[in-house]
Amino acid sequence: MNAYDGRRPWHGVLVATALPLRHDLSIDYDAFAAHCVWLVENGCDGVVPNGSLGEYQVLTAQERARVVETAVAAVGGERVMPGVAAYGADEARRWAEQARDAGCGSVMLLPPNAYRADERSVRAHYAQVAEAGIPVVAYNNPHDTKVDLLPELLAALHADGCIKAVKEFSGDVRRIYEIGELAPELDVLAGADDVVLELVAGGAKG
Repeated sequence: MNAYDGRRPWHGVLVATALPLRHDLSIDYDAFAAHCVWLVENGCDGVVPNGSLGEYQVLTAQERARVVETAVAAVGGERVMPGVAAYGADEARRWAEQARDAGCGSVMLLPPNAYRADERSVRAHYAQVAEAGIPVVAYNNPHDTKVDLLPELLAALHADGCIKAVKEFSGDVRRIYEIGELAPELDVLAGADDVVLELVAGGAKG
């Protein structure tokens, strides 16, 4: 841990970062660093580069790694939770290892999103990435991935030791209570603006 206040790094307000590009579509790393600093100085607890289903998919490996390293240098690793999604678990694990080595406190991981993965595939995917040795926050976004991390599956992933938290983006505000019953130690993050009130009232940690 660094000078950060010791909370779990996925607690609080974390924001998916915009990635500034120049006119030639090269990355403006200086502007990105300034953006991360501005977010923290204006009340955000952390940043999520390469998140969701964003532009990281069209970056080179070198660019994607440098985005993470830039954020860490700007605001400190405990405030950086990069997305490590990839088509295969091996590649996602490599991105988790890169985040770990860069000093990040946690990573965010979608389920396999190139196909409609079944429970066996999802559990194998998260188990492989968890072996990188950095806390994993699952991202449940069934609208875009077509894979729904139901409360029962999340509880199994937590029991397997594969995830520490979940960003809940299903839109079903009742799920936080199901998750609380099945896996009370699994932190829930509100994953969409229109459910923040309900999920925070239900005990969401971020």
